[in-house]
Amino acid sequence: MYIPARIAKTYQASVKVKIYELQVEEFEPPTPGQFVMMWIPRVGEIPLSIAYYREGMIKLAIAKRGKVTTYIHEKLKEGDRVYLRGPYGRGFTLPRTSSEFLVVGGGTGSAPLYYLARIGVSKGAQCDALLGFETEKHLFFINEFKKICRNVYVVTENGGAGAKGLPTHYLANLLAAHNYETVYTCGPEMLLLEVLKICDAVGVRVEASLERLMKCAVGVCGACVLDPLGLRVCKDGPVFSSEVLRKISDLGKWWRDFDGRKIRLA
Repeated sequence: MYIPARIAKTYQASVKVKIYELQVEEFEPPTPGQFVMMWIPRVGEIPLSIAYYREGMIKLAIAKRGKVTTYIHEKLKEGDRVYLRGPYGRGFTLPRTSSEFLVVGGGTGSAPLYYLARIGVSKGAQCDALLGFETEKHLFFINEFKKICRNVYVVTENGGAGAKGLPTHYLANLLAAHNYETVYTCGPEMLLLEVLKICDAVGVRVEASLERLMKCAVGVCGACVLDPLGLRVCKDGPVFSSEVLRKISDLGKWWRDFDGRKIRLA
């Protein structure tokens, strides 16, 4: 069932990302890590992580990539209507009150982690953020994270902002300096795989949000199945724990196209 939503506000957050705040009625409150399907009539439908939610408003961070997102960036404006279904999937386990947790984001993967950070901090937990981007022109949500997190560490591949390199270059030192109960991560799959390896080495639990091509979003079509467990990212995920991630042989190696065929990750 599609729910109509009106674009109340939109702005350019980075060279590739626009933020869209949608007014929506009768929408089931999502948990951090869940996603929605956005349908643009006569254009197409895409899955989108939820960057924030409050009653009557859902915030989405949309990167310009393919046909549908290009149309959204170039054609849709404040006042226009889109259609949503969801929320879908299993989200993050919320941090315990008084616990310390770390979010590790890569690019647009920072969006669902921001929602998690806001909810976790509002419940009394302490959050640090380690956020990686391609260049200084790709940064977004940095000020928003700084308003709620104890520490925010920015990393860019070219060193144009923050430290130079990848978030995983600095993760081990943060784990040694803090008593994080859980590390939550979202971003490119090779980043997630490296976060898992580093955290496993010191016994810190990980929850990672995976991205896959999704068509139905309800676990029927099989386009997002993970081998060898047969888990569906849209239904059993998109968030998976360390215990499950270690068993996924596809992780960092294979995706599936819209026909379900395996394609090797570059």
